[in-house]
Amino acid sequence: MGTETTVKPGKSGIHHHGLAEDEHYMSRAFTLAKRGMGLTSPNPMVGCVLVRDGQVVGEGYHERFGGPHAETHAILDAGTKARGATAYVTLEPCATSFAGKKTPPCTDALVGAGIKRVVVAVRDPNPRVNGCGIAQLKSSGIEIAEGILAEEGIRLIRDFSKWILTGRPYVILQVARTRDDFVAASPERKWFTSPESRRWVHGLRAEADGILVGRITAEIDDPQLTVRDVAGHNPRRIVLDTRLRLPGDLRLFHDGAAPTMVITTKGECGVTPWGERIKVTPSAAGVDLAEVLDALGERGITSLLVEGGPTLHREFLRADLMDEVVLFTAPLEADPEVKREAGLRNALVIPEGWSVVKDEEIGGDQLVVAQPGHSLLGMLNQSSIARNNA
Repeated sequence: MGTETTVKPGKSGIHHHGLAEDEHYMSRAFTLAKRGMGLTSPNPMVGCVLVRDGQVVGEGYHERFGGPHAETHAILDAGTKARGATAYVTLEPCATSFAGKKTPPCTDALVGAGIKRVVVAVRDPNPRVNGCGIAQLKSSGIEIAEGILAEEGIRLIRDFSKWILTGRPYVILQVARTRDDFVAASPERKWFTSPESRRWVHGLRAEADGILVGRITAEIDDPQLTVRDVAGHNPRRIVLDTRLRLPGDLRLFHDGAAPTMVITTKGECGVTPWGERIKVTPSAAGVDLAEVLDALGERGITSLLVEGGPTLHREFLRADLMDEVVLFTAPLEADPEVKREAGLRNALVIPEGWSVVKDEEIGGDQLVVAQPGHSLLGMLNQSSIARNNA
């Protein structure tokens, strides 16, 4: 029977001989995992590193949904050198009882490869799965250590965790505003934040499964809603058009850059040449946003970036359906013409009781990122750090 490392909650989540070495290899596993960004959803990103006699003998990550898991790639990479190695995995390996139809259980692969020790950052957040992989590995005589860089592990799978626990995506509200709180600087000027800020936002897009805007934003701006300033995968584009009033010549419907979804309360739902029309229940605010999130979750969207406009942000705030707020403030004021348009005033604020997790300057703009004080990540942190004798 393998022995489990003693774990005590703390900054690193674990205390044992060789902690620095474990953290070093786990950090490499996280780097590998992020290579799957935008490609594995609704499955989580996972990385794996195999180490024997102080040398990395195999590496792998979950490259795409439906493909082999990280552990399988690492074992294939190591070949016969996997026997007797330690496996560093960012997420608890999937167990026999809960492996999907597309891939075999990673616990069997690790046992079959002769792995002697498995180091895990966090357990699977799915309550039906949590701990099953660990238990199977321990019953096979493999030594287990948990909680190595647990906080980073939780951040890596935050979207998957929200989706698997609630059926809804992790929601980020994002806006750029002038210093006097408008979402435009002048009628003619499309961009008023710095190129560095726009690149940062495109990085957010690359991490998201879906990007959502309201009808007015789609009609006036005719946006592409794609990833252009950084390398990355285009998210699915989603527009709230409750009464199906959008013109058919928008780029969203013709450029073929990514699938487009239209959320509406009118007409019939179904697949179209440009994407999918989804019908939801009307509400006093126009549409039931909770039902919208449920519908997106059912379609495998685990993370959603809401870029506006002000009306849509206001409704998300009112319904308390967001997990994160991202505010860019440019160091200029709006033109008088903009100030006369009430609809161009920013509605996005940091809710009371939320914590600022980032506050920095980017290209002359001020970036503030805030999350709830008692966030999903905090709850997962308490439940995911390893427990003795589990």
